[in-house]
Amino acid sequence: MRYLIITIALIFTSCMKKESEKIDIINETKEIKNVDGTNKFLKIPYNLRENYLDSLAKKIVPNSKYQYWQYATYRQGSDIETYIVLNEDGDSSFKKKINKKPRPNYNYGIFFGGHPNFRCNYIVTVNNNKIYNLKTEEEFRDFIGTIDNLEEAILLARTYGYQLDNNIAGNGYKNLPNGFELKLMKYHEFPTRKESVKIVINRNGFIKTKSLGIYCEGTDCN
Repeated sequence: MRYLIITIALIFTSCMKKESEKIDIINETKEIKNVDGTNKFLKIPYNLRENYLDSLAKKIVPNSKYQYWQYATYRQGSDIETYIVLNEDGDSSFKKKINKKPRPNYNYGIFFGGHPNFRCNYIVTVNNNKIYNLKTEEEFRDFIGTIDNLEEAILLARTYGYQLDNNIAGNGYKNLPNGFELKLMKYHEFPTRKESVKIVINRNGFIKTKSLGIYCEGTDCN
């Protein structure tokens, strides 16, 4: 009888230990999932007081090889036109051959806008000794191709109308194994509103968006 009691006690203790280990494993799994699920967005390190689109351009890595290429900005105001090369690479001797600069207008250009002054960005490439002007956002997406860094991801999102904002609802990013997750702002003019949008961009440039809701309305959004 004594041995029977000891045997039952040992079996009971063994079962309790296994159950405890099982609970520990479940809790550990939950803890890992919770940690993974609470990754916070980091603030995008660019200042809206400056023209952050110009700053982002310095990180562009084209998808193809060119004899020469340049990413430039055009500004028009008070009867003065200015052209500034923001980024370039390749045989700089071709730069001298680009003597005919494009004169953009409100009908085309990358990230164009401004009132009463006007500004936009554009790209010039040289391949097989021929000069090409890339003037649309569709051409710009092809030019970027593979998303190599955060800056290219933000620029790609901008071609779809998503902008950086000072508010945390429109300013954040996460690194993903195959791309980036951004939190940017979609501006609505009539009526004036700012919408927070989560954007997932993979390395191939595929973009997926989800609205996180309106976070600003009225004159405070200007």
